[in-house]
Amino acid sequence: MKRKTGMQTFSLLLALLLVSVGIVPAVAATSEVPVEQPIPIVAANGQTSSGLHFVINEAVKETTSHWALFAADEQGQRNALNDLEMTQISDEKKQILSEGLRKIWAKYPVATIQRDGRTEVAFVSPGEHTLTEEEKSILAQADEALAEYLNDKFSAENGIQWWAAPCHQDVIETSCLKWGVSSTYATYAHDAADDPDSWPSVLPPTGFEWLDTFIQMVCHSYDHYYDPVLGTGYAPEQCENYANTARNYYDQSSMYNAYTNLGYSSHFLTDVGNPLHTGMEIEQALNPWVHAEYEDYVGENWDQGSGEGYNFWSVIQDNWYYYTITDPSSSTQSLAEYAKNHDDELYYLVYNHRGTFRTDPDVRSITEDCLLDTAKYTLGLVKYVRD
Repeated sequence: MKRKTGMQTFSLLLALLLVSVGIVPAVAATSEVPVEQPIPIVAANGQTSSGLHFVINEAVKETTSHWALFAADEQGQRNALNDLEMTQISDEKKQILSEGLRKIWAKYPVATIQRDGRTEVAFVSPGEHTLTEEEKSILAQADEALAEYLNDKFSAENGIQWWAAPCHQDVIETSCLKWGVSSTYATYAHDAADDPDSWPSVLPPTGFEWLDTFIQMVCHSYDHYYDPVLGTGYAPEQCENYANTARNYYDQSSMYNAYTNLGYSSHFLTDVGNPLHTGMEIEQALNPWVHAEYEDYVGENWDQGSGEGYNFWSVIQDNWYYYTITDPSSSTQSLAEYAKNHDDELYYLVYNHRGTFRTDPDVRSITEDCLLDTAKYTLGLVKYVRD
């Protein structure tokens, strides 16, 4: 795919050199090039892979749909047993479920293993790990009882917003300003970027009713989600529709309409930069509190100055690289594929470490990795509309 760049000859040769040695990955309808700024080329190295730091072994996930509880580590097991005592089920049921969980954890030991520079949650021993019907029932009942308690405890609500405000707005405004867009026009995009969260909800099409609860309780609308494995969700189409509308207005010099529609388009793109907008549908439908808690964590740590907390906005501000976009729909799918590398790990960490995940370095790494790729795509989206 031909690269689009206006850099000087030296920068162009460096970019071509990166391609020749395979550092810059091929991405559907995208290619990564340095933005027209005098920055060290080394700044892009090491930032183009998905950077998996914490993984769940596939054999564990295939054992049960309640795998996060089934594979809970020591901290997760303590949390589960303590929280079961707080549920509204009878004392007799609490005892049955607690004893049942202890037996399952002892019979099918799962460990957190350091392997190849990353953390992996895997079975201690190889072989068959087939649950009995009674064990499946214990896990299901325990997970459901915990979900009822935890959803109430964390006050999970409909209409959760990814990169909780002002994250959507800051991502697109920062991206516009990097391209030299006037502050007035960048503000148009900023002000429009969170509007889609207030639009009427779109439910899944016929045949996908099983997604209704997930959409209503977690993503607000089928437009705000895309699962690259299932091919479900309208986020790619919506990103492209509004990007092309913005492009047409830009060609007509109607700048208010152009940047307003760019803001709309960016919303659907950045939505799928959140791993929890790319899958884990069944798990999140039962435990929407996981999604709510994670987004609250991102929002709280978005623009921290000094002291405690992170400054996730700085990931957007410090990035000066972009993916050239030729097809916004395909690029949205590519970002979703990148983010989905982290969906089960993120869910596992928040679910099992609900009291401590906010200081977990793996959760921070996942968030920063996905924000960085989101920043690159959003910069590319601005250029697509303006070209």
